[in-house]
Amino acid sequence: MSGETTDATSPPPRKKAKKKASVRTTTQQQGETPAPVGWRATYDLIVELRGDRTAVVDSMGSEALADETVDEDTRHYQTLISLMLSSQTKDTVTAATMAKLRAHGLSVENIQQTSDETLHELIKAVGFHNNKTRYIRDATNLLAEQHDSKVPNTLDALCQLPGVGPKMALIVLHVNCGICAGIAVDTHVHRICNQLNWVKTKQPEQTRKAIEAWMPRDIWPDVNVVLVGLGQEAQTEQAKLLRKSLAASDPSAALTLLRTLGVDANKALGKLLLEEEEDLIIDEISSLVRGGGPLSDALIRQHLPAWSDKLLGRSA
Repeated sequence: MSGETTDATSPPPRKKAKKKASVRTTTQQQGETPAPVGWRATYDLIVELRGDRTAVVDSMGSEALADETVDEDTRHYQTLISLMLSSQTKDTVTAATMAKLRAHGLSVENIQQTSDETLHELIKAVGFHNNKTRYIRDATNLLAEQHDSKVPNTLDALCQLPGVGPKMALIVLHVNCGICAGIAVDTHVHRICNQLNWVKTKQPEQTRKAIEAWMPRDIWPDVNVVLVGLGQEAQTEQAKLLRKSLAASDPSAALTLLRTLGVDANKALGKLLLEEEEDLIIDEISSLVRGGGPLSDALIRQHLPAWSDKLLGRSA
């Protein structure tokens, strides 16, 4: 998710922010829409695979980038800014940009005193940096003028800030206030929900409304980070995800999940064997087969046919 390549190198002229329409978190009462068959078993399996919390989002996600040593109002502001930066930007780039802003001084007062040119220079690595320079400037001024330099604690007020949409507002509200007003759906969550046939939607906001109609509210706070991390690992850490799937409580379901997400298990294992000592990895997998657990010869032949002879030869 790289940034917009057509941005110029200098910030655009300032424009007056438009008032945005209010946001509703759900369009239906829970229970009116039946949940997809088998969704809970799949979700619980995903939670198991994400139990190690080692995806990029877990250490560099926007909600983890505020300075814990500053006062509460400043910390809340930093969380807001990190989410504004994160759109169409990799978490690693957002984290690096936040480090620059924090070193510069990331507070409402200091950003108000920072020129557009300097602000743009600080955030130019993120996607849509020209737009975000303007959004951050306008949102910061609005906080100072209308909210006593504090980040609002309601969904509608947050969504009135320039550059802030429902996904960002929901995360800000949860991180800053401990309020879960809905499920934050980004491109990872939207894609995975469609791949799993939980929804048939074309836009993330449609996905949010659809899953909120049947997902139990008690899991709403965790859905975003759980699925975002899964999506990141399925795209960039397939070898690690395969290793966890083979050791899962239900490796058959885990390996089927990987295939549904577009992960080629044979290629992932080949990469794992290149990254780590081959004999140790083969012995590790073979021991799972020999151990009498749920990983069987049949599953190896079904999901890892390119490596079955080598793996099952060790487990004999």
